[in-house]
Amino acid sequence: MIYELRIYRFHKVRNAKKKFLAGFTKARRFMKKYGVTFVAAWENPYRDDEFIWIRAFPNAKARDKAIDAYYGSPEWAKIVDEIRPLIKRREVRVMKSLPYSTLK
Repeated sequence: MIYELRIYRFHKVRNAKKKFLAGFTKARRFMKKYGVTFVAAWENPYRDDEFIWIRAFPNAKARDKAIDAYYGSPEWAKIVDEIRPLIKRREVRVMKSLPYSTLK
């Protein structure tokens, strides 16, 4: 299994995180359709401007295919302009689970 740890920091604009989460909620509705599995999401209790989440794919080839399909979808095209301008910084870590991990 391939996982992505994604950490977003938002611009210091009014309600940036709230607006992002509204868009993210819309995005969650069609992730699975394109092969993107939502695993979990968190807020940083010490940083108001941060959102952390993990998504998963069966393997690297499936990840490439899913990402192309998801970001090329008509659903994404409708919301991308709501979401991207709010993100100041994005970190993505691609991870492969180890045999003894509780997440396979």
